[in-house]
Amino acid sequence: MKKILDFIKKNRSYFVLLGIVICLVAVDQITKYVVKTNVQYGLTPGIEVIRNFFYITYSENTGALNGSFTGKSTLLIIVTLVAIGVFIYLVKDINFTKKKLYSWALTLIIAGTFGNFIDRLFNDGGVVDFLSFYPIGAGHDWGINWLSLNPFPTFNIADSCLTVGVIALAIDILFFEKDLFKKKDDKPNVPADELKEEQIEESTNGNN
Repeated sequence: MKKILDFIKKNRSYFVLLGIVICLVAVDQITKYVVKTNVQYGLTPGIEVIRNFFYITYSENTGALNGSFTGKSTLLIIVTLVAIGVFIYLVKDINFTKKKLYSWALTLIIAGTFGNFIDRLFNDGGVVDFLSFYPIGAGHDWGINWLSLNPFPTFNIADSCLTVGVIALAIDILFFEKDLFKKKDDKPNVPADELKEEQIEESTNGNN
């Protein structure tokens, strides 16, 4: 029993990640199921939650972000599998105590990836979307064709996890993981007294 407890304690961050991912994927899949079984497909603007701003609109996306790669489910599944492999490699560095932002970001990305991956595997390649927002109000013309704000592209819980996770990871890499950008010949931070001793030792060896 003690060995089991020690193992759990030693790998606490991995168990935390696993628990959070399972919960988020469950919420994502449950909400998608509720929408599929209770909301008419393609109904626009959908079920009103906040007038002229937020609606539940059931749609399915067989592509990637904003409909790109539509109908190429096999390609998207392969890309997702590669991404999962990368995430598994990155998981080795998670630590919810010392690297909170990195760990949370990676957890959200993994949860979002699996949430949509399940749809691609078991829903004929179609990812269920249902969160529909009109940032400038329903019925208003934004006037810029490539910037879709009427409504904003419909998304789901998994998409939200992915978006927040990617932004958080980018912030972490740019501002908190500065060691990633150090040159190979950069010396690590060494206390002044240790550095002085090292210089004296190098000088002595040089004279010999």
